[in-house]
Amino acid sequence: MVRVGQEDRRDSRTEGAWKAVERLYAAGLHPAIALHVVHRGRVLLDRTIGHLDNAPGGAVGPVVTPDSLFSLFSGSKIVTAALVHAHVDDGRLSLDKPVADYIPAFAQNGKHTITLRHLLSHTAGIPDMPPGLDAVGLLRRGEAPVEAICALRPLTPPGQRVAYHPMTAWFLLQRILEDVAGTPLRPLLRRRLLDPLGIENLAYGVDPSRIAEVALHAITGPPAPGVMTRIFERSIGVDLDTAVRVSNEPEFLTATLPSANAIGKPREMSRFLEMLRLGGTLDGVRVMSESAVRSMVTAATPRQFDATFGFPMRYGLGVMMGGKRFSLYGLDTPGAFGHLGLSNVVVYADPARELSVSFLNTGKPMMDHDMLRWYWVLQRIVSVFPRR
Repeated sequence: MVRVGQEDRRDSRTEGAWKAVERLYAAGLHPAIALHVVHRGRVLLDRTIGHLDNAPGGAVGPVVTPDSLFSLFSGSKIVTAALVHAHVDDGRLSLDKPVADYIPAFAQNGKHTITLRHLLSHTAGIPDMPPGLDAVGLLRRGEAPVEAICALRPLTPPGQRVAYHPMTAWFLLQRILEDVAGTPLRPLLRRRLLDPLGIENLAYGVDPSRIAEVALHAITGPPAPGVMTRIFERSIGVDLDTAVRVSNEPEFLTATLPSANAIGKPREMSRFLEMLRLGGTLDGVRVMSESAVRSMVTAATPRQFDATFGFPMRYGLGVMMGGKRFSLYGLDTPGAFGHLGLSNVVVYADPARELSVSFLNTGKPMMDHDMLRWYWVLQRIVSVFPRR
C-alpha cells in the first residue's frame, strides 16, 4: 500500500527514514502517513502509506497517495503567519502596532498595549478561549468569536510569559487581515501567496466536491491523561475526542479556520516551507522580502516553560523554533523552524541543512510508548544531513 510520487531516486540517503515510517505504521498508531523531504531543492522522498479512512473498528477506505489531501491542523499557523508578514511587507500592517488600532474593542480590560508581535509570538496573555462559547459549532462553521475574545481579561502582561495560543490570537489576525485587505481570508491567501507560487490545492478547508480526497483522523493509543484533556478544553473549548471527531466532519473540512484547518498535498506544504527557507522566493518568484521572512523565522522568545503545554518552547513570529537538545524536529536543529499539528503532524525547514520536511499523519495518540518510533523518523531525517 506504499505509494511513491516524484522522487530523485539517485539519492538514497532518506531510505532509512522511510524504513522508520514503515515501522511506525506497523505499530498501528496512524491510519495514514505521508513523508515529503526536500534537500537543496531536490525531492528525496514523496511517499505515503495507509488508507484515507481506516479508523479502528471501521471499514478500510481507499489507499492514500501523494496526491491525497492532508490536514495540517496547527501547521496552518505557518501559512497564516506568512500572510501577516506579507502584509507587513506591503505596508498594510505593523508588527508593533497595538491590536486595538485595528480592532478598537480589543482595548478593554487592559489589552490596549498588546501588539501583533505579541499575538504571533504567543506572549499576548490570552491563550484560552472565552468561556460559554458553542465551541463545536464554532469549529464547524469557522466563525471567529472576535467580540468574545475582545472581552477577555489577560492572564499575564503582554510579552512577559510564553503560553501557546491555539485559537484566540489567530482569530484576531484573521479579522485584521480581512479588514485591511477587504477580502475574506481564503481568497486573500490564494491571491497574495499561493497563486504566485503555483500552489494549487493548499487552502483553508476544501471545496465540498473534494471532501472524499482528505485523509481522515482517528483517536489511537491509550486515553489522553487528564491534564491534556483539561488543556484542550481550556484552550480550544472541546476535549480531544470531540476535536478529532469534528475534524472529520464536512463542515470543518470546508470552513476557514486560520489556526487549524489548512489542507493540501504533502508536496505543497514542503514547497511553502522551501519558499520561507529561501528567504521569500521560489522558482524565481518572490512573494515576501528576506527581511520579512527573517523576522518570522528568527527566535523571538527565550526558551522557557510554555504555560499552556508545560514544557520548554521557543517561538518565532508564527513558528515553533528548533533547538540543540530539545526540539520537535530532531536533535541539533537550533535554526530549524516549523510547527507541530494535532497531535503528531510536523512540518519544518532547517536552513542549516537546506532541508524542508512535511511529515503528515492521521492518528492522534497522545501517550504511547510507540511514539518513540515517531520521533525516530524525525531523527533519522536530520541525522543524514549535516549542518553547514
